[in-house]
Amino acid sequence: MVSVLISFSRITLLAFVLAFTFIDIIQIFEFKNSEVFGSVMSTIQSVMVVLFLCNTSIILYLVREDSIYLFLLAGQLLLFALIGISLNKLTYPMSKALINNMLFFLTLSFTFLERLSQGMAIRQFVFAIVSLIISIIVIMILRQIERIESFMYVFAAIGIILLLIVSLAGKVEYGAKLSLSFGNISIQPSEFVKLSFLFFISGCIVTYKDFRGFLFASIGAGSHVIILVLSKDLGTALIFLVAYVLLIFIAYKNYIVLGLEISVAAIGGILAYNLFPHIQSRFIAWSDPLSVVDDKGYQISQSLFAIGTGGWIGSGFTAGQPTKIPVVTKDFIFAAMAEELGTIAAICIIICLMCTCLQLFNVAFNCEESFYMLVVNGIAIIFSIQTILNIGGVIKFIPSTGVTLPFISYGGSSLLSMFICFYIAECSNDLFYIDNKGRRYD
Repeated sequence: MVSVLISFSRITLLAFVLAFTFIDIIQIFEFKNSEVFGSVMSTIQSVMVVLFLCNTSIILYLVREDSIYLFLLAGQLLLFALIGISLNKLTYPMSKALINNMLFFLTLSFTFLERLSQGMAIRQFVFAIVSLIISIIVIMILRQIERIESFMYVFAAIGIILLLIVSLAGKVEYGAKLSLSFGNISIQPSEFVKLSFLFFISGCIVTYKDFRGFLFASIGAGSHVIILVLSKDLGTALIFLVAYVLLIFIAYKNYIVLGLEISVAAIGGILAYNLFPHIQSRFIAWSDPLSVVDDKGYQISQSLFAIGTGGWIGSGFTAGQPTKIPVVTKDFIFAAMAEELGTIAAICIIICLMCTCLQLFNVAFNCEESFYMLVVNGIAIIFSIQTILNIGGVIKFIPSTGVTLPFISYGGSSLLSMFICFYIAECSNDLFYIDNKGRRYD
């Protein structure tokens, strides 16, 4: 009976993902035509998310005969309701399509972490609750700060100090210093520095509006990137670099400066390749993983085997063997989804991630306040490049960088950072300073 349900769910889960993706594409092009139409489409998307989560939770309950999955289902649905209610209270009008995508990615995270590791799934659920609470607090604090762009150097100092601490005392993981450990708790400060970095760059541009803004932003960005390179966290360094280059281009629209920045970045990439052996190892694993399958190429080889094994409609939820992929809950969770949901569903997930990028850019360019317009553009850029680096590494399009997939990969720091970013994006047109008399100033 259970095996029949798993086999049948290959079709139902694919149908839910296809319906969600189809509506996502429609909303990108038709979101301005009708408020009623958009509301209906968003409601259908929400239903697809709930049905997907219920379907996978029931399968896990039947396969493992553990009622914890039903309790988690109830808690997750309540969490989703609280996310919608909180954003509805914090801002109006909110981007329902963006919220639905966020909930869809959280659903994939909860679903596959429960499939791979019940302990990690429970911790991720707790991380999500904490992230929701902190994100609401952050929005309320930002509304109380007058002329937040004037604190740009404070944001720069916070970011540089945190990265220096990691560089000096951080825990080495996969050849790079990534996190700080406090007993059983591990924190990755670079995830939070992404936001302070965006606040710093945007503050420089908005405050000076001339060459000084470019100069100070460049010095600050260079300091962040150099520290990350010294920590051998080259994946994050690349994200910071791309965010800086594109934000400067959005602000100044100078193609000569863009060309110079890309040239400097290319030279830096060549130097990094020659200086760091673990980067060379990743290139070897990327160029010909089967030649080093017993060592450096094992992870990417297992990822490709899993994706190929799943075929077009997948092996069925819980019917695959994703646990054979090293670090599958973090860097390579996309391969697990592709194996059990199938290539069609995997392509749909990529499309939904692309639509989310476009939705973030749309929110940014409709932002009334220039500072938050740049910040949300930066959030869109970071979300985009992080997605490209993660999935590109999983499918052997580019060498693996160790970057997580936003909202989906396991990790409290990454999840909290993305929660705050999306809440800022959703509330970007309502982030005004409010004085003690209730008056608002931008």
